[in-house]
Amino acid sequence: MDITVFKRREVKFLLDSRQRSALERAMRGHMEADEYGESTICSLYYDTPDSRLIRRSLEKPDYKEKLRLRSYGTPGPDSRVFLELKKKYCGVVYKRRVALTERQ
Repeated sequence: MDITVFKRREVKFLLDSRQRSALERAMRGHMEADEYGESTICSLYYDTPDSRLIRRSLEKPDYKEKLRLRSYGTPGPDSRVFLELKKKYCGVVYKRRVALTERQ
């Protein structure tokens, strides 16, 4: 079983098309797309019957967590997908993920 652990800070920004173009120009030559660079990302988030996880997340607490299944591209039964547990504490994201097939 292929388990990966990440620890990182995530900062997200909403860009308009002009800002996106400027950012892409500035980054050209410094970064390159990985194997998923041109993929459609599909995510399935799991929650409790009363939607406790998303409601808690929207409150912007110091600690929150998410459980999701993610694929890059539309998965078939034998496609590689990732089951991920994301925990965020005081702005730092800790993510554990295991690679599986969609069937598993």
